[in-house]
Amino acid sequence: MINERKFRKVMRGMPSGVGRVMLRYVQRNFASESYRGSAWQPRRNQGNNRKPLLVDTGKLKASFKVREASWRVIRVGSDRQAASGNAHLAQLHNEGAQGVATVRTYTRRGRNGSVRVRSHRRHAHLPQRQFMPIPGTEPLPPELWAAIENFVSVELDKVFK
Repeated sequence: MINERKFRKVMRGMPSGVGRVMLRYVQRNFASESYRGSAWQPRRNQGNNRKPLLVDTGKLKASFKVREASWRVIRVGSDRQAASGNAHLAQLHNEGAQGVATVRTYTRRGRNGSVRVRSHRRHAHLPQRQFMPIPGTEPLPPELWAAIENFVSVELDKVFK
């Protein structure tokens, strides 16, 4: 027999729960520095840099949130405010980029004061270091589907106990 109160509670929380499963998938890809079993391309100049790839301050990794969760759509993505305006970099790293980019005017602060750097163009090459599926171009990975199915199964088992 179905407990109607439990059923309503589970069904109300299902979309946001699936969003959390997707968010954990993205975080695991950051931790393992890979996507679907393929390791990310290493840095060109490793030097003394021992930090994980795509983690400088940790703001980009921490900026991922469940942006929208309803029965029609579940969206996980980078939050522009949390990433200090650099959320577009998440897309560039996820898809890779090559070409000429315009660097806007900014102020460089150093020990001897501030220096204004004028706007200029530079050649950019960001190798693709994918950490989440690209919407509209590929289906969800099988391991993500399995995690979602497992979550839904566990939640429905709560109703039918």
